[in-house]
Amino acid sequence: MDLPALFRDLFGLSDESIIHKLTQHSELRNLRKGHLLFREGETLGKLTFLIQGLLRGFFLDAGGRDITDCFVFEPGSPATGCIALNEPATISVEALTDSLVLELPMALVLELLEEHPHLYRLYSKFLLSALRRHWEVKAAMYQYDAMERYRWFMQAYPDLHRHVSGKHVASFLGMTQVTLSRLRRTLRETGQLQAVEEGE
Repeated sequence: MDLPALFRDLFGLSDESIIHKLTQHSELRNLRKGHLLFREGETLGKLTFLIQGLLRGFFLDAGGRDITDCFVFEPGSPATGCIALNEPATISVEALTDSLVLELPMALVLELLEEHPHLYRLYSKFLLSALRRHWEVKAAMYQYDAMERYRWFMQAYPDLHRHVSGKHVASFLGMTQVTLSRLRRTLRETGQLQAVEEGE
């Protein structure tokens, strides 16, 4: 894969000196399904971006239950465990499918941000996108009932249910697997399941 083209096309970079430095120090890495990129509490030495595949962010609640916090599925999306760079991760991130990621040394990212303040616009774009996603999830959790949350998930995350276990979908939507199965059965019995799962 052509790394310079990746930085230009996926991230919109045009400064050749920045692209050259990033290309010299970045690495594409294949991840196997189930691979844990990092754990909650770790200070990250690399900034990771998804190129292909599917990742999941999760944390453990007070009872030790695995709660899905987010999914990373769009190429170019950062797989970060915190808002600010170089801070301990607040979630763990794993690969849900065989995936390809781009890794940049965190020290280099911080150095480039210091040398080229205009890169903060790109950083802000990622932050705003992540914040928008999290607010959408929070609104769905508090404003929708269980069925509405499932319908919202199918529209907001098309085709994701084909690659994510029911357990992860249920925890992401704040419900049990039993509740999710009941919702799907209701939709199946009323002939709506296919339409819902196609995001209609």
